Amino acid sequence: MPSQMTKATLAAAGLSSASNILAQFLEAYRDSRPFAFDIANFLRFVTVTFITAPPNYMWQQLLERTFPAYERKAPTTSDVEKQNASGEDAPERKPKLNLRNTMAKWFIDCITLGAVFNTVAFFLLMGIMKRQSADQIGSNVRNETIPVIVAGYKIWPFASIISFSCVPVEKRIVFLNFVGLLWGIYMSLVASRV
Repeated sequence: MPSQMTKATLAAAGLSSASNILAQFLEAYRDSRPFAFDIANFLRFVTVTFITAPPNYMWQQLLERTFPAYERKAPTTSDVEKQNASGEDAPERKPKLNLRNTMAKWFIDCITLGAVFNTVAFFLLMGIMKRQSADQIGSNVRNETIPVIVAGYKIWPFASIISFSCVPVEKRIVFLNFVGLLWGIYMSLVASRV
């Protein structure tokens, strides 16, 4: 049976595939030319996903362990007394969202480290697969990282808050990649120009 990380990686690759194909259609439409599927572009984009999804999955696990979204409440004395009196199990208390931890994860993942590492990894891997020189890759990282991160601030902060507060950690990569379908279209367009 495939692991949760394998499932998340395959789902992310499927969504990346769809976003790259959609981006290729949009480029053809925008340039008023017939659609011609670019298999090399497609394979590079999906390969980046296969390489980056497992570390991103582990990153999400680390964030959740470090900053748990929900506080598990131990049963209170009155819960135990009610359980003993009735002989039935006490109802489990609904966990409470830890807003401080959620905001910390959001800031670390979306605003700082996660955004920077993912964007730089994208340009490095894409450049290597395109056989670009180290100078060209460095230029892409220097010139494209900040504009891509700023563009990402238009979608990822909201998606991350939902992810950290409502989505189970094992499904987080899939959720974020689903949101990333539109982001993937944007990044496919970026990949074709760098």
